[in-house]
Amino acid sequence: MKRFICLLAALCLAAGCSLAGADNPEFTEGERQALETLARELEKDAARQIAAFGEVTDLYPELPASAAADTDSFPEKFDLRERGILTPVKSQSPWGTCWTFGTSAACETSLLSMLGLTADEYREKYGVDMDISERHLAWFTAFPLPEVSAYPEGEYPYDASQAGEGTRFREGDFPLMIGGTYMLSASSLAMGIGVVAESIAPYESNSPLPEGESDLQKGDWSLPEEYRFLQSFQLKNTNILPSPAGKDENGAYVYRPEANAAIKRELINGRGVAGAYLAGSGQPEKPKEERRAEIEESLVYYDGLTDEEKDILIGIQVEDIDPETLPDELLRKLVRFRCMLFGYGEETYVISELSHEDLALLTKTNQFGLFQPDEIRRNMAEAEERRVLFFIGEDPVIWAQYSAKPLQPTHATLIVGWDDTFPASSFPEGHRPPADGAWICKNSYGKDWGMDGYFYLSYYDQTLGSFQTFEFANDEDLQKLTTFGILQHDYMPAEMITSTLYDTPVYAANVFAVGDKQNVLRYVSAMTGDANTRVTASVWLLNADAASPTDGKLLASVTDTFSYAGYHRMDLPASLLLPAGARIAITVLQRVPAGDKVKYALVNTSGQAQTSPHAYTRWYVGVVNPGESYVSFEEGRWLDWRTVLDAVSGEGDRACIAYDNLPVKGYVYSLDEIMAVHDLDNRIPAAGGEAAICPDCGYVLEIPEP
Repeated sequence: MKRFICLLAALCLAAGCSLAGADNPEFTEGERQALETLARELEKDAARQIAAFGEVTDLYPELPASAAADTDSFPEKFDLRERGILTPVKSQSPWGTCWTFGTSAACETSLLSMLGLTADEYREKYGVDMDISERHLAWFTAFPLPEVSAYPEGEYPYDASQAGEGTRFREGDFPLMIGGTYMLSASSLAMGIGVVAESIAPYESNSPLPEGESDLQKGDWSLPEEYRFLQSFQLKNTNILPSPAGKDENGAYVYRPEANAAIKRELINGRGVAGAYLAGSGQPEKPKEERRAEIEESLVYYDGLTDEEKDILIGIQVEDIDPETLPDELLRKLVRFRCMLFGYGEETYVISELSHEDLALLTKTNQFGLFQPDEIRRNMAEAEERRVLFFIGEDPVIWAQYSAKPLQPTHATLIVGWDDTFPASSFPEGHRPPADGAWICKNSYGKDWGMDGYFYLSYYDQTLGSFQTFEFANDEDLQKLTTFGILQHDYMPAEMITSTLYDTPVYAANVFAVGDKQNVLRYVSAMTGDANTRVTASVWLLNADAASPTDGKLLASVTDTFSYAGYHRMDLPASLLLPAGARIAITVLQRVPAGDKVKYALVNTSGQAQTSPHAYTRWYVGVVNPGESYVSFEEGRWLDWRTVLDAVSGEGDRACIAYDNLPVKGYVYSLDEIMAVHDLDNRIPAAGGEAAICPDCGYVLEIPEP
């Protein structure tokens, strides 16, 4: 098997073209009712996003039936380390990139499991470690597609109509400090941002630090734009799992043991489970003088404060000085310095308008830059309820976490196993989970942290959420190809999946122009927002004057059922030759079981806009042009998604949310490369055209009539 599936960017494919008459704003009564339903669902999810600071940790208010199956069929203990498919523990220092480290660790384990190799066997076979780049995913998730003006005329490498779409962050902030979620990881990987090998984008600055400089954040961590759509392996599925930390109708914590079964099943299948929790102190409290020395050393190379002012700031940090006793002018200077120190712009806080109490708080908090003062106080009020790490015995030392309040997660990790017998009595009296049992987790703080980089996380931790696994394609045919392209219009990393359910069929569609060369379409994909969703995707070759996404010839359809929400790629029955200059449409119908009935789902993605009250460190810009995405609520009628968004997205909390095109994609390969790999001279008549069949391997390429 080749080490890399694809090392070139996705092929540059033209944008969709408007379909005459499909954006008619004169909605029927049935369409108006459907749009009202959509608006209500979007409003509900917008409120959830804003309240959760962009990270909604559980998509399933009710447990999927698939999660509850076989709850008693698992061993008491399980550890993927025993299979040899875990890679070494890494350190995310000096950046806030835990989410990319959790993603990469999950991908590495999934890839080794898919390949049937241990980490040692992979190294022996390929001469390198299985090592996925965290920096690549973090960097390109943080930056939007560049503007057209950044390139000479005619040399823009992407779909120019989507220029500027993606993530934004405050001026002065650093892209590797703006944080992220596993949902962002999944949507970025789905659009072709990675995964790539660590050797392509290693977790280090591009050049050595200047002599005398020790702060790693001072280095150049940028990556060339041409690296954006490199891939070493192709994503096939993501599985968004339910969380054991559920909530009842009043928002109170509810333990859901059935969700544990979903996590355990993924582990048994050889996939590490990425998850999030609220992390507190990452290590035991150090002696005051040791902390003072470390802070002094960290401030040596920073200007902006006098030596006396630095001593005051250090005294605040080690609790020798009460900032409440200091004048406002000095406190403002210290807060501005902390903004610079942590890589935040001064606009993070409206410093000139902060009260004395707020200024004092911001000079000492370890949550600086992440939250506004009132939210920091809220978190501090819960401090005793969310104590994190406790140490049991001296030989060996055991690191474990249990949080007894349903607070928002702040750190990403990787679950690699479990121990049903881990004793609740290990935790201090008065702060014990209600029963035994804990996950075995691989962290991203280096091997010197925890138990060689690992720790236990109680089943009953109330901050658990955002569980997800990643699966990759293992198509031997792909190993022989070096370029591929993704037909897509959704370049905005997504924080949220919204699934709006209807009683009657609703179709989503994207329209794509093939470009000036023949290409081969092999796969299609869709995003699902519900468990046990049955997806039917169809490919249409559109007429020259097509007025809808189905105005043309049906080339192929594929149907598959997916146990969990997430991104899902489907194999077409045969590869399809797409004529140069043609337009195609990919339509998607999603069926969701609802008791003894079936509902139909319309799925879209979104993220917080700059207008969101909680878009402190990052926000999103979606570019949705007419003629790209469509939706059909009534047979024979299609509405342009741009028109739909204009009708439903401008009021209430929805005004604080950025929406994207519909998450429907196609995957195309170079015809020249396909023909270099397969003998396609043997052609036979087939329905709607011809079929070329490779006599060596049976590969089939369907060739539609012009």
